[in-house]
Amino acid sequence: MIESPARIRRIDGDTAWVVSEAPSSCGVCAGKGCGSSIFARFWHADEAEFPVSNPIGATTGEAVVIGLPDGVLLHAALASYGLALLLLLTGAAVGAYFFGEPGAIGGGLSGLLLAGLLLKFKSGSQANQRPVPVILRQGTTSGCKKT
Repeated sequence: MIESPARIRRIDGDTAWVVSEAPSSCGVCAGKGCGSSIFARFWHADEAEFPVSNPIGATTGEAVVIGLPDGVLLHAALASYGLALLLLLTGAAVGAYFFGEPGAIGGGLSGLLLAGLLLKFKSGSQANQRPVPVILRQGTTSGCKKT
């Protein structure tokens, strides 16, 4: 089980909406000056909230530890990056075979577009089958670990 600290922002029935409070990957500046933090602030000006199952009945404002089953992150990464790379290269190869360099560019872009559409369709059709993170226990927000 992969564990991460979070804080509950709001409660909606049996679902708690949490904000991750995992430590920054940069201990020196805490993400205040590097390029990655600039992009993170641009794309996510507000802290993202995530829905998690709340079997322990935690309340708003509480620090909790959330968990996600092993293998879920690996499966998601392979599905998204692997499929996109496979379709990009396949589209580029097919396009190059029939139409040369312009075909390779168009085929690669078409492959990426197809991968995006397939992943969007798959995520929409399997919304009820995805593993949902769960609140494991009340806890501090001092760090994350893998157990």
